[in-house]
Amino acid sequence: MFKDISKEQIDLFMSSLRHGQYSLLLGAGSSADTSNSVWRLPIGDYYKDYLCEVTRASPKHSLQRVFGLLKPNQVEEHVTNRFKGCLPGETSRNLSRFVWKRIFTWNIDDVLENTYAAGGAKQAAIPIHYSDDFFDAQLSSDLQIVHLHGYVGQPEKGYVFSREQYIKQVKDVNPWMAVLSTMMRSDPLIIAGTALDEVDLDFYLSSRSHATSRVDRGPSILVTKDDDEVISDLCKNHDLIHFVGYASDFFKYCIEQLPYAPTPEELIPQAERSLLPSSVSKAAAASFHADFSLVPASAAPALNSRFQLGHPPEWGDLAAELDVARKVSSTLVQQVEASVRDEGEPPILFIVSDDIGTGKTTIVKRSAYNLAQRGVKVLYCSALSRIATSTASVVDLIDGPVVLVVDDLADQVRAVSELIDSVEKRDFAILAAERSNRRGYLTSTISTRNFRWIKPDSTSRREIEQLIEKYRLNGNLGDHRAIREAGRFVTEVCKDPIAVACCRIMKDFTPLSRIIDDVLDGSSEQEVARYVCAALAHHCFNGGIRYDLLLGASSSTGIKSQFTSYSLLPLALAGGGRYVVPENSVIADQVLLRVKNDSPKILLAAFTGIASSIQPFVNRKTIKQRSPEARLAGRLFDYDDVVGRLLDQEAATFYQNALSEWQWNSRYWEQVALMHLAKYFSDRTNVDALEDATRRARQAVAIENHPFGLTTLGKILMTQMLHSDYSMYSCFHEGARNLLYAIEKEKGWSRKAVQPYIALFRGVITFLEQGGIIDQDVRVNVSDAIAAAIDAFPRDAETQELAARTSTFL
Repeated sequence: MFKDISKEQIDLFMSSLRHGQYSLLLGAGSSADTSNSVWRLPIGDYYKDYLCEVTRASPKHSLQRVFGLLKPNQVEEHVTNRFKGCLPGETSRNLSRFVWKRIFTWNIDDVLENTYAAGGAKQAAIPIHYSDDFFDAQLSSDLQIVHLHGYVGQPEKGYVFSREQYIKQVKDVNPWMAVLSTMMRSDPLIIAGTALDEVDLDFYLSSRSHATSRVDRGPSILVTKDDDEVISDLCKNHDLIHFVGYASDFFKYCIEQLPYAPTPEELIPQAERSLLPSSVSKAAAASFHADFSLVPASAAPALNSRFQLGHPPEWGDLAAELDVARKVSSTLVQQVEASVRDEGEPPILFIVSDDIGTGKTTIVKRSAYNLAQRGVKVLYCSALSRIATSTASVVDLIDGPVVLVVDDLADQVRAVSELIDSVEKRDFAILAAERSNRRGYLTSTISTRNFRWIKPDSTSRREIEQLIEKYRLNGNLGDHRAIREAGRFVTEVCKDPIAVACCRIMKDFTPLSRIIDDVLDGSSEQEVARYVCAALAHHCFNGGIRYDLLLGASSSTGIKSQFTSYSLLPLALAGGGRYVVPENSVIADQVLLRVKNDSPKILLAAFTGIASSIQPFVNRKTIKQRSPEARLAGRLFDYDDVVGRLLDQEAATFYQNALSEWQWNSRYWEQVALMHLAKYFSDRTNVDALEDATRRARQAVAIENHPFGLTTLGKILMTQMLHSDYSMYSCFHEGARNLLYAIEKEKGWSRKAVQPYIALFRGVITFLEQGGIIDQDVRVNVSDAIAAAIDAFPRDAETQELAARTSTFL
């Protein structure tokens, strides 16, 4: 039974249990009712006494010290063989009737894996050894069971029993320890079956307090039969709810409260489940639903909306018509519907492109909502999505016209291009949005020739008048003079982007620069630093940063108040409540620019904090999966677009700060190389910078033969060939071969990046202008590259021109 729990906490507990939001941390007590062919699994002192007989150690020593005496052959006989082949016990069978986010266990036995393999469980088990690289389960139907002290299914990877190994684990902090300690800060967790004197339990609990735990999820729970002042103090200090009982008692209680827990499939809304035919496999359907949500044809009008405060619109905000009717939305609806209704037309990609703050997201979401009202099946792509390769085959099986909506297209453009090439149905289109400063990148990357740019008209005077009236009707008008002197106020804000106009209407029509002054001056150092972290993460990756990772990157002091409308620098939850974004993206971008100029050390700390916080979650596997943290890291380290532009002179300090945690990553060295190259371009006498750039680029390629690193090295060598200290012939041919290799590797990956072609063509032209003679094999391959570029980038004027000039020179 629970001790000291409120009605609100019970409701949150049941909601989180039903929706699979809890993770488990299990100790030996959770296997107390389990046996195998050898014995009923021993726990605590019973197993220690057994090992003492084996090693002839005194029982006065701890289990950890006794285990340290075992020889390798004894480990196999008395550890591995004694804990494998376990039969499911009542506790494991009961817990398998629920959906869990993840299970962490100190147990080395295979009882959980065998329970889930026996059938009847809600999820499929994926056993993980503590030494394995981190990866996230893509589907809620997959359950990661993380063995923190080793696993009998993988004995060759080792166990953690000895005290020295305990201490080494805590000191080194392997990826899965980092995941648990990070998650422990805020996510709902159930701790059961563990002795409270575990060395590493104290390590994990040290991350957790009232200041860090979330109030919009179920409470974290400690399950133990003990009930004394020590337990009460532990729960108080770490914001835990005490369930008095054994692990078996707790899961029986869960079944009593929720006898028919939903499956992962049942957690998907019925309207979305019925969208796909039964012929779609469960795995493909689950992947599709993880990436896309169905835009409703109708929604309940929002009553307590945050849209006018700067948050992106929800469907209820559009149902309540809180947005301003804009001409571009109706035009988009007509064009997109005409495209999907005419089955003779090939798939069309519509891209709404404009500067920040011009309302692109609202325009796209309004168009999507209106299309759904007209009977078109519209699916909205999650900002956290990675668009699986199975998407095309699933889309082809959906009856009737289908429109996919993708905000921040640049982050998904390669997957979208491949999707358009693969989809066979004709009544299909994609509606997307992206900032205008990424238009060149999109043009060079989009494979289809059939796409249209949509640039919204500037906000009209009539639209501003409507905007002010909507704020008045909802009680959000900042200045009564806006009613009495409406004409003057409309004129003041009419030239602003609509998002800036919204900020000014809320803030008494104050100019944006003064608004930024006010919010920064009125906020604490911790609030500013945390907001800068969230703003920087959102600037790099539209999905934002995970709540628990934000806590790792910045202070937790006062974080809960920053999610209220009273905060001067408010944050909002996104991505199903797991990720954090600034509530107003215009304010966020302006704060970044102001801090860049006035307080660069705060911005440097944000870069460093985010890089350190996300590092355990980024590895080669998650990079290939395109996980949110991997995508965030990719932009965070980008010298040309992010680091150099925002950090300027502090860029070198940031890369140095990140060295120890990121030196395994080829992209890290590639970006450091680009930083040194930029130093050389700013001072052509700085030969050391050019040499540093070359060495860092070679390091990137040595770590991984990736097209990005090859392109960077080729680009630098093409620069180096013009310097008198180097051999023009050698630099050119090495650079050309690296660029040609990058192009060849991208062909094998079905990727078409324009950068290696441009660097190659420019290098060839310059080399020939300087009187160079190209080796025959390189000449032939360059000719092939010219033909490939002309075919692959028909709309990229720069590439077409360079290809033509290079062909003439050859």
